[in-house]
Amino acid sequence: MLVRRAKIVCTIGPSCDDQPALEQLIRAGMDVARLNFSHGSHEEHGRRLNTVRAAADACGKPVAILQDLCGPKIRAGKFVGGGWELETDSVIWLTEATKNTPEAPPGEIPILYEGLAFDLQQGDVVLIDDGRIIVTVTRTDGERVQAIVTQGGKLRDRVGVSLPARRVRIATLTEKDKADLAFGLSHGVDYVALSFVREADDIRLVRDICEAWGRPTPIVAKIETPSAIDNLESIILATDGVMVARGDLGVEFNPERVPIIQREILGLARTHQKPVIVATEMLQSMVTATRPTRAESSDVATAVFDGTDAVMLSQETATGNHPSLVARMMARIITEAEQSRFYRYRFSEGPGERASVAEAIARNACDIAQEIGARLVVAFTENGLTARFASKARPTVPIVAFSPNVGTRRRLALLWGVVPLPIDLFRDADQMVENASAILVSNGMVSPGDKFVAVFGAPVGVAGSTNTIRVKVVE
Repeated sequence: MLVRRAKIVCTIGPSCDDQPALEQLIRAGMDVARLNFSHGSHEEHGRRLNTVRAAADACGKPVAILQDLCGPKIRAGKFVGGGWELETDSVIWLTEATKNTPEAPPGEIPILYEGLAFDLQQGDVVLIDDGRIIVTVTRTDGERVQAIVTQGGKLRDRVGVSLPARRVRIATLTEKDKADLAFGLSHGVDYVALSFVREADDIRLVRDICEAWGRPTPIVAKIETPSAIDNLESIILATDGVMVARGDLGVEFNPERVPIIQREILGLARTHQKPVIVATEMLQSMVTATRPTRAESSDVATAVFDGTDAVMLSQETATGNHPSLVARMMARIITEAEQSRFYRYRFSEGPGERASVAEAIARNACDIAQEIGARLVVAFTENGLTARFASKARPTVPIVAFSPNVGTRRRLALLWGVVPLPIDLFRDADQMVENASAILVSNGMVSPGDKFVAVFGAPVGVAGSTNTIRVKVVE
């Protein structure tokens, strides 16, 4: 049985937000649907969330919803004529602005950031439009900042602006984010991605809000600032998952540093058994093209070889010309990489304190499966923890995670190698294993004579009690 191990996150947008398009996307390989709250209204996101749920039900496949909060994104204001061309070596003025500031004339760049002149100093580098335009501060004059254009380009309304990250005073969780988070929690999102994380306390704040709502929700920390790299280990320990947000990393760091940082994040997350999503421009040319570049194919395969749990499509599916074609291509690249002789099952490198009972049981079940030639590792789980430990052990066979909890099954859709399936709630272990065996046979996942290794807790049905391994020979 061929099971793709690394999962696919697809951003939902105008190109794929009706049910037929989403069903095509799910069948092409989407495991997680990302709702980008940097754009769109609550009404749009609510409609898309409900449509994803309906499409997933129609396809009979659990699909997780990832709410991606905007974070403290600093933007330029508006310009007369919608923008103008900045010439290299020209002198311009950066001015503090609000959303209601009139359109700026050529020679002036309004920036929606309070205290702009106070926070910038001579020699600071300001990146505009994801680093396509670069200006260097020469002096401040009251509330204005003079700068020289060191890399010119076409300036457009409302482009992103990157100020020196260690001096920015905006909270990681903005008022907009709080309103968006409340909306997401009320609609039952499966994961919350927090943008521009700087320290572990940013994660704890979001976790406290989720728990205050009575909806504890796994949090994905987006690593995209120098402060996050400085505090990487503490952030990974505090979070439930990590996203390598290469777009803003590529703004904050020189391009040659980004692959090194990506590998560092993947390695540390593996040590602490946290799932990782590698994101940004993975198949960017396929926004319009029908085939990826060779470099893009290699980029996806390299992330798979390095042990990522998931790879993400952004503009490719949100506004691209053929979302399902891109997802299908992503799935093909992943599968080819995983089937190659160069693929290594990169299990977690335990930090020394690795042996909770549940973790030890899951790891040993994976070892037993390999030693006896079992077809599957089968995890029975209430909250998904057993399946996560098994996923991080990187067994050479697929992991089937049975859960009676629909929310757990959706969250498991993100985890490497895990196939979530529904099962009734049982109180008898023998009956539970026999029922699971029948389901696996009916789905063509095992045949009579095959073996699988089951992991569960006794007494059955008690969350967090994983303590049992059983080898089952299919009859």
